[in-house]
Amino acid sequence: MFFDYSDSTHISKEFKDNAYCFFITSKRRRKYAYYFIKIISYIFPVTIFGCNSNVFYNFISRLKGKVKSIDLTHAFSFPEKGMEISSLPFVDLIDKRVVINQKTKIDYEHLYKENNIEKKLLNRFVIIPNGILISDFKNDIDSRFENFTIGFVGRNSPEKRPELFFDIVKDLNIKSKVIGDNFDFYKTHFPNVKYFENCNEQKTIREQFSEISLLIVSSSREGFPLVIMEAMELGIPVIATNVGSISEHIINHKNGYLGPVEYLDFLDFSKLIIKRLVSDKALYFSISSNAREYAILNFNIKRFKDQYRKLFYE
Repeated sequence: MFFDYSDSTHISKEFKDNAYCFFITSKRRRKYAYYFIKIISYIFPVTIFGCNSNVFYNFISRLKGKVKSIDLTHAFSFPEKGMEISSLPFVDLIDKRVVINQKTKIDYEHLYKENNIEKKLLNRFVIIPNGILISDFKNDIDSRFENFTIGFVGRNSPEKRPELFFDIVKDLNIKSKVIGDNFDFYKTHFPNVKYFENCNEQKTIREQFSEISLLIVSSSREGFPLVIMEAMELGIPVIATNVGSISEHIINHKNGYLGPVEYLDFLDFSKLIIKRLVSDKALYFSISSNAREYAILNFNIKRFKDQYRKLFYE
């Protein structure tokens, strides 16, 4: 696997355990990587898969016809467009383009039209939603309801708007939990919130996540966050802003709740829904069960793997 950045701390343990990781940190190393691919393409059929990498587009432009090429886009970058723009000169060289949702495909349709790119090249797009492991379900919905806790799971960054979550906590004076790093400021001002951080062990994170009764996703922009999939797999209802492709999976008032993006509107909407769920056990159980069932049918990692195998070996 080739990585066109130098910081190995960004590489997950799974990559390091299952693949040789080569870091392209100089022109010389980029040349080595290119010639390696070129040489093996004379011996074996080669497929190059790239995500958010200028090096990928550089390679396929120089290996025209010698390799099969596939790229992946999770979501467009805003407010300034990024790699989706960088890829435009190479669209005729990309055999398949993977997106994870309908929203990103539509964004590409608009981008192609704006740049006078042949409409037939849109046929190369394939939608493959992300997948997660569906584990045995410990049905603790009853205890979650009795110990009702709202949660925020993610990084402390401007687009995630954790301050909105803390405003909900302040206004409702409700039990709450944050899973993520760099929340020192909030620890000082919200000492009653439970915090969990600095853990990359999936089993432990899942156990911590399971203590949340309701997940709040207050983002100003998203693709489709993995944390929503993880919550629904655990039967945890979600209140989320209606951004990105979240509405492709959350069915309002059935398996979760979609709120407005505007700060104060989402604040009021969330407080109203939380008050309703806290006081209505039957409603909470219904939303929770529907969320779990939807995850089983739509987020199974086996389905995800089968779609990628078909893509690579067709």
